[in-house]
Amino acid sequence: MKIGIVCNLKSGVKHTHTDDVEEEFDSPETMHAIGAVLASKNHQIIYFAESPELPAALIKDRPDFVFNFAEGRGASRAREARVPALLEILGIPYSGSDPFTLCVGLDKDVAKKIVCDAGVKVPKGAVFTSNSFDLGSIPIDFAFPVVVKPAWEGSSKGIRDSAVAKTQEQLRALLNEALKGYDQPVIVEEYLPGCEITVGLIGNGDELKVIGAMEIVPKIKDEFFIYSLDVKRNYLTRVDYCVPPKISSDTLGVLFSSAINAFKALGCKDFARIDFRLNSSNHPVFIEANPLPGLNPVTSDFGLIAKGMGWSYENLILAVFEAATKRLGL
Repeated sequence: MKIGIVCNLKSGVKHTHTDDVEEEFDSPETMHAIGAVLASKNHQIIYFAESPELPAALIKDRPDFVFNFAEGRGASRAREARVPALLEILGIPYSGSDPFTLCVGLDKDVAKKIVCDAGVKVPKGAVFTSNSFDLGSIPIDFAFPVVVKPAWEGSSKGIRDSAVAKTQEQLRALLNEALKGYDQPVIVEEYLPGCEITVGLIGNGDELKVIGAMEIVPKIKDEFFIYSLDVKRNYLTRVDYCVPPKISSDTLGVLFSSAINAFKALGCKDFARIDFRLNSSNHPVFIEANPLPGLNPVTSDFGLIAKGMGWSYENLILAVFEAATKRLGL
C-alpha cells in the first residue's frame, strides 16, 4: 500500500506574538518514526507537509491511504479538520477522526457540552470574549481558584504555571493576557484539586478499548498544580508519569467508562486521548479530548501510556493503523 504521512513540522522560526505558536507541531523524528514502522510492513511511504501546496501534491502523487497527524496552522478551531476535509474531497481514506470531531475536540467548550450530555461529569466554567466583561467583577458563578485558558488550543498552549487565579484581580489580568495573546475566546473553569490523569483509547465500535491511563504527578508539592506548558517543556524535572495511576479500582472503573463515553459521544475514530482531573470527591471530571494526540516516540503522553502498559512503539502505531484500515475496509 502507498501510504502518505501528513503532518506539520516545527519550522524553528521564533515568533514574536507568543512563543508557543508551533507547540503542537511535530519533529522529523516523529514523522520518520511512524514512517519506519509502516515501512517495516512493506508499505511505500510518502511524506507530505500541511500547506497550501498539499492538494496539488496529493493529486500528483496520490496515496492509497493517509496516516494523518497534521495540526493545521492559525487560531481557527477548524484547523485540525482541514487535512481530513481535503482528503474526503479527494476520496483518499485516512486515519483518525473526521472533520466534525476534530473541530469539536479543539473547541473545549463545545466538547464539554457534548460530553456532559452523554453523562460524563465536566467542570463548571464560563467563556469570555474581548467584549464580554467590563471593569466590574468578572461574572462567574463558581468559587476561586479558577483556571484560565484559550478555548481552541492544544498541547497546553496558553496555559502557563500562572494560569490559576485566586482573586478577581488575578482573573482579570489573566483574561486580558489570554485575550490579547490568542485570537479566540477564553475559558475560565473551576480548579479541580485532585490528580490529573489522561486515558488512551484505540479502536472503533465494539472493538474500542482503553489501552491504559497515566497520572501526572508533580515532583514538588504544589497546592495549585496544573499540567502547564512550562511543566511539559521541563517534564524531566517537574513531573513523574505513573502508569497505571495510583487510584482506587472503583475510581479507575469510573475513569475508563467516562473515557469510553466521551470518545463515543464526540465521534472519535481509531484512537484518542481523553484528559481528566479528580474533584474533591475523587470523581473523574472531563477536561478535554484529544482526537489527534501526539505520537512522538519518546515524549508523547499517548506513547508513554502505551509504554507503561508494555506496548512497544511499533505495536502502538500498528494498532492505530489497523484500527483505521479495518474501519475503512481496506
